[in-house]
Amino acid sequence: MTRLFNRFYALAAVAVCMIFTSAWFLTSRRFSDIVVPLVSEPFQVASTFDQRLVVFGDSWSDNKSDEAQGRIWTDRLCSMFSCHQENLAQTASPGKNIGAVVDNSELDHLDRLSQTHIADFKSQLRQWLDAESVAMKDLPEEEVRSRQDRTIFVVSFGVWDLWSLVTKDYDVASKSVERRIATLMSQLDTLSDRWGTTDLKVILTQPVDVTFLPGFNSAGDQYKDTVRILDEWNGKLREVAREWSQGTIYLFDTNAFMMDRIRDWQLYAAGIEEENGLGKNLVPGWENVVEPCVESGFQVMMSKEKKQCEDPERYLFW
Repeated sequence: MTRLFNRFYALAAVAVCMIFTSAWFLTSRRFSDIVVPLVSEPFQVASTFDQRLVVFGDSWSDNKSDEAQGRIWTDRLCSMFSCHQENLAQTASPGKNIGAVVDNSELDHLDRLSQTHIADFKSQLRQWLDAESVAMKDLPEEEVRSRQDRTIFVVSFGVWDLWSLVTKDYDVASKSVERRIATLMSQLDTLSDRWGTTDLKVILTQPVDVTFLPGFNSAGDQYKDTVRILDEWNGKLREVAREWSQGTIYLFDTNAFMMDRIRDWQLYAAGIEEENGLGKNLVPGWENVVEPCVESGFQVMMSKEKKQCEDPERYLFW
């Protein structure tokens, strides 16, 4: 079931406030021929910590990316709460790979040309569990429980999953969404089983409407179907999160948050303030909520080099 308790709720609430200080570079739907490993060396977990944040996801939550897109929200979170972070989220090379998804087998099922991918949720979780098993070997039960009590998980997938379904037939995409959500929850069950606890603490993010992202250029039925698929994904995720019984899930409606940020800036630009507070454009004080910070596509082709905005943290989209 979905339930909240003070320390976890406070941490998740701060995540809500920060979650869009980083965003996406979505300009290509092509797959690469090159295998992209999860990490160059075996992943290791901390032997001791006061508080720990374990992150699974895509470029939104990846603090290892070379792109200068501003400070990742998970880094901000841990700097405020002095938590140790173990981040397995993955960023694809722009123009070469699709980003991290829940289950890479879905990409193979939908597109035979997609031969290799970056690590999906299954792979990220497997690597963390293997490393955690080594760290917990021979630990007394009291120390094992202490590690479990002081660990919060972030699971942030969905944008690239939806992106991979944009050009697909609606019925095919709908069935794929059902399988992906089932896989996501089964992986949380796997985490519970292998880690030996039914008191997991999870921040689970819902994906945004990809039709608002700078890289989206479809129209007509494709646009309508994409919005329908988003609604199905988020609706199904809410349903299964409510029924889950292996711990606490804080389900964050990322799309509603993003829509509020866009509307806030639009009202501010029009000189309108609403009673609910929208229209003030407060911190970080968005400069642009439509265009990406980094030029892409045709803009890059027409210039000699890729141009970047002066203040990435004031652009909603990277």
